[in-house]
Amino acid sequence: MTTTKPIAKTPQTRVERYVTNLSDPVRRAECQGLLEMFARVTDLPAAIWGTSKVGYGRYKYELEGGFKSEFMMTGFEPGKRWLTVYLSPDYEDFAEVLARVGKHERHKSCIRIKALKDVDLGALEELVKLGLASTARNYQTSEL
Repeated sequence: MTTTKPIAKTPQTRVERYVTNLSDPVRRAECQGLLEMFARVTDLPAAIWGTSKVGYGRYKYELEGGFKSEFMMTGFEPGKRWLTVYLSPDYEDFAEVLARVGKHERHKSCIRIKALKDVDLGALEELVKLGLASTARNYQTSEL
């Protein structure tokens, strides 16, 4: 009689644990889908920024007065009311793609979505790609 050992479960990353532990099952499922989309689009590792943002890559910026900092190139934040998708900080003219995204609120460098079912995921993916390219053109960027 041959015995087999169970295959060890692959340990989850901090990001995967964060998404898995979201209390709202709908928001959790949306974020699991976004993890897949962002991994495919960015080809960058995910990291937690602050306490609740899932980010990909980083860019350096300087504000008037000399304040320097870094932020994620793109990513998302699952809130109770909104799912925020972070795009390019300089927000080039993405009007045509934004018009195809569907229901959203536009803010300075992000859009807020109440539910992923209300948006065109193909247009959202295109928007993330445009934002990444814009950030890479206009800022010093890195993988982590």
